Amino acid sequence: MAIIGAGVTLRGQTQPESRYTFVLDAAIVVGDIGKAVSIKAGSANTVKLAAAGELVVGRLYSFEDRTVEGIKVGTVETRGGFVMTTTGVVAVGDSVVGDAIVGTVKAGADSRNRIVEILTGTTAVVLFL
Repeated sequence: MAIIGAGVTLRGQTQPESRYTFVLDAAIVVGDIGKAVSIKAGSANTVKLAAAGELVVGRLYSFEDRTVEGIKVGTVETRGGFVMTTTGVVAVGDSVVGDAIVGTVKAGADSRNRIVEILTGTTAVVLFL
């Protein structure tokens, strides 16, 4: 998207057809919307906040606490340009993985994403392919 006076950015460019409903790990709360998530090993169709070195599948887009049903569900965006909280040194062109601070990302090896814009010292636009 072109922004007059600001050039071109991929921030906020999403693909609604790449939004999927998942069961959410019990530790996820509504305040985690927008954070990086990964698949929870051993739990079918379940995501958790991305942790150290984990492959990031996308960002949490929505949250529903279905207490009556005994589960939490949410939508995960898996393609698009998402603002993510970063740690450590990252640069345009780096790929990212989960960091020790759950829900954040750091530079790492993952062929499905790339940093396309640095916004601040702790945020970047990550394009999920």
